[in-house]
Amino acid sequence: MVNADASSVADFHYSPRRHRTAMVLVALAAAALVTAYAVVFDEPWWQVLLRFGFIAVAASLTLRWSMRRQPRLPLRLTEEALHLTGPGGTTLTIDWANVASAQVRGALDPRLVVRPLDPRQTRPPMQPGHWSTPGRGQYELVVQLTWMTPDRDVLRRELARRLSTT
Repeated sequence: MVNADASSVADFHYSPRRHRTAMVLVALAAAALVTAYAVVFDEPWWQVLLRFGFIAVAASLTLRWSMRRQPRLPLRLTEEALHLTGPGGTTLTIDWANVASAQVRGALDPRLVVRPLDPRQTRPPMQPGHWSTPGRGQYELVVQLTWMTPDRDVLRRELARRLSTT
């Protein structure tokens, strides 16, 4: 929800309703795929489920493990700074004057990519690779926005408004 009070704070948080809806749609699509595969290749559905279920579980656990160090929701934008929630529930604060870039990327897998100008000026000061995602720059922050409320268009507008004033 975006709060329109005097302090002009925008809060972005995880939406359990959006997550449940997505999981129901994924389950329905998986059931349809298992059924179609079983019919086309004349196999029992439970053999198909065993074969591909193991792959799906392994991929899910690998993804979860790789995302453990990434910043995550909730995300708060105030007039003074951007507040990110990091691993272990810690908070990282980056003043708007210290933001080199902040972009919302991705359609199916939306994420916020933030780069500070001076990592030592964040609160707490960033250490090389502590908050970053493997394969990215040492100080580049990637926040997964999947199942976020309000949506990413609101976040884009809020970022544009706040970054244009710095």
